[in-house]
Amino acid sequence: MPKLPPPTAATRPAPPSLAERIALLARHLPESLWLVDVAERRVIYANDAYEQVWNASRELLFTDRFDWLNHVHPDDADRLRATVRRHPHGGIDTRFRLAGDDAQPHWLHMKSFAIGDGPRPHTIGGIAFDVTDVLAAEARAQHLTHFDALTGLANRNRFREQACEALRSAERHRRRVAVLCLGLDNFQSINENLSYKVGDSVLEILAHRLRGHLRAGDLVGRLGGAQFGFVLNEQETPWDVSRAARRLIELAARPMVVDGHNVFLGASAGIAEYPEDGGDWDQLLYRAESALHEAKQAGGNCFRFFEPSANELVRARQQAELALRRAVQEEQFVVHYQPKVSCHTGAVIGVEALVRWAHPQRGLLAPSEFIGLMEETGLVVALGNWVLRHTCRQAAQWRAEGLEPVTVAVNLSARQLHDGGLVEQVRDALADSGLPPGALELELTESMLMEDVEATIDTLRAIRALGVRLSVDDFGTGYSSLAYLKRFPLDAVKVDRSFVQDITADPDDVSITRAVITMAHALRLKVVAEGVETEGQLALLVANRCDEIQGYYFSRPLPADELAALLRAGRTLPQHLLHPGDRERTVLLVDDEPHILAAMQRILHREGYRIHSAAGAAEGLEVLAAHPVDVIVTDQRMPGMSGVEFLRRAKVLHPETMRIVLSGYTDLQTVTEAINEGAVYKFITKPWEDEQLRGSIAEAFRQKELAEENRRLSMSVQLANRELEDANAQLRQLLAERDERIVRDQAALGVMRELLEMLPWPLLGVDEDGLVVMMNQRAEALFGPQGALLGMHASHLLPGAALPALIDGRADEAALELGGVRYRARAQSLGLNSAGRGRVLTLHAGDTDGH
Repeated sequence: MPKLPPPTAATRPAPPSLAERIALLARHLPESLWLVDVAERRVIYANDAYEQVWNASRELLFTDRFDWLNHVHPDDADRLRATVRRHPHGGIDTRFRLAGDDAQPHWLHMKSFAIGDGPRPHTIGGIAFDVTDVLAAEARAQHLTHFDALTGLANRNRFREQACEALRSAERHRRRVAVLCLGLDNFQSINENLSYKVGDSVLEILAHRLRGHLRAGDLVGRLGGAQFGFVLNEQETPWDVSRAARRLIELAARPMVVDGHNVFLGASAGIAEYPEDGGDWDQLLYRAESALHEAKQAGGNCFRFFEPSANELVRARQQAELALRRAVQEEQFVVHYQPKVSCHTGAVIGVEALVRWAHPQRGLLAPSEFIGLMEETGLVVALGNWVLRHTCRQAAQWRAEGLEPVTVAVNLSARQLHDGGLVEQVRDALADSGLPPGALELELTESMLMEDVEATIDTLRAIRALGVRLSVDDFGTGYSSLAYLKRFPLDAVKVDRSFVQDITADPDDVSITRAVITMAHALRLKVVAEGVETEGQLALLVANRCDEIQGYYFSRPLPADELAALLRAGRTLPQHLLHPGDRERTVLLVDDEPHILAAMQRILHREGYRIHSAAGAAEGLEVLAAHPVDVIVTDQRMPGMSGVEFLRRAKVLHPETMRIVLSGYTDLQTVTEAINEGAVYKFITKPWEDEQLRGSIAEAFRQKELAEENRRLSMSVQLANRELEDANAQLRQLLAERDERIVRDQAALGVMRELLEMLPWPLLGVDEDGLVVMMNQRAEALFGPQGALLGMHASHLLPGAALPALIDGRADEAALELGGVRYRARAQSLGLNSAGRGRVLTLHAGDTDGH
């Protein structure tokens, strides 16, 4: 191939100019470049990179109405416009986001500069480049300085900062804080046997669990390796901390599946508490890690406190919890039954089931020794369900044996009430035992009722719909209001034993108990007093119309067989205590048909009433004239005088009676008129329901007794008002005498002050501690202004070894020298004829020989 001749000057292409070379360079730069003509206020040049950097068409730049700020993210646009206004001739150096996807923002770094001489350049140049990756890298670097790259938890340095701040807050608010170190047991075996990748995944999963189960305000961080740190705020007792530690260990123990491998972890924890175990973070962390080491040395899967005594306390509690779990599994419990006795008949009408723990070593334990721990651990739900089933079966068995039917009451725990399965448990217990629902009563406390009121009402209504009775235990010790109490479907309230205990000695307890009984009866609730132990307590409760009592006066809680024997014996309360000087509840039955009278007497014979009967209205009026009667029940259709006419006469003659008429619907108009005029209290249709008749008569007695109680209370209020007026008059007299005495004392004080100033000697008054509490003007002239010296110890004013003896009364005189002048100090004690204490010192110049 022939060689080409070397190019000559004529054939060589001309080199590009400098401007062409610059333009070629700008075209290939990855940064966006542009030029703006200042005079024409338009873009005159933009390189090819503009479209890639700004993600926009370059052609739009050259249109007259194009505003490049439209490409800026709305959250940054206002800031950038303000920057442009401040730098119209260049000098901008800023970062901003482009409009677009907020999930992945696109960041640019832009600079502008002036081209041309003088203060008003002819051209503005600009450059912009993508810094999205740079900012992301900076953010990652910043994150890694504070957070663990694997788990996302705070790293050791960041966790230390957070923990120190938590300790400062705890110090300010005087709160307890627990520092807990959680370490995985034998974690290295996972790395060695399954791979480090699996080990990393395990740590990620565990960190997610731990973060999700912390309370608000608690802190968690990764301390390194397989160890995590926690700061648990507001931990009141070691039990609170131990529950938290146990929960964290259980979280770590939950199995997990990683890359097809079933992974089972164990964990141990060490605990140090602020302020007991240290006042700063480094000390607390060191001691928590020491406790963690002890937990691992003990075999792992446990926790230890730094303080040995706390470990012993928690260990004892753990052993008690284990024993309780075993007791529930093995049903080591028995139920005793305490009778509830009617204050009207004296007969046993119900029993309360009380659980006991038959401990293998300690014997029979009362609920106070284990119920609290069962509530905390949740075991009380299983125990409560067992007691419910056992009691229902026992009550059904008593009925099958022919014993007098009684109502059985079972106490509910707060966890049972809010567990969600209570209604089904009650339904199953009744179905399994065959016990009638009306024979079962569930007892709750006021505090249980007031927790999540609406949900509680729904649950209780569902239980009440089964036919089960409901009562409030320990009434008066909680915080329920009448506005809420009347919303609950209750049948009874139990006056707490704390009021009954001193009812015979404390007027306040009598007033509270009377008020509870009156209020409950007004709400149509039965009242039961618990903790009755003496005849005096019983007598007062009967006098205040309490319905039932229970307590050691009648019987302690008994095993099932002993309770059955008591029922068979028919034991009752002494009748003379139920009606001391008071007549029996008396009812008059009036009907011209003997079989109707016999039926009503049969229905009421167990109610404890004294029953009179009459075959007609005339005979009924004779009975009323001869005997006191509380409630009248009469038939409407009787020969000679109808029931309504009879009751109209009874109202005039005996207005205190409660009057009930039995009639069919044909006489409804007549009966309605009698009700409106007050002659008839209640109307019952024939044929009647036995329970309805019994309930109506019982309600009539309650209304009558309530009216009598209101009259008695009205008289008591009038007497109390008179006593209050007398007390107010006495108080006004005492206040007037006190004011007069204050005026006299102030006058005397002024005279005494004037006399002190007239004394020719400096005078100091010191208290029992030797502090100066008063001085006269001569003392001020000698020692200084009174305001500056009050509260100062006398030793700073009076030198000499004899001063302590003068102050504490061991000496009455002493010689001393002040400012070159010799004085004799004389001291006298206060308090001989007043309530004052301390010593009065006078200084006599030149009187050193005692004259």
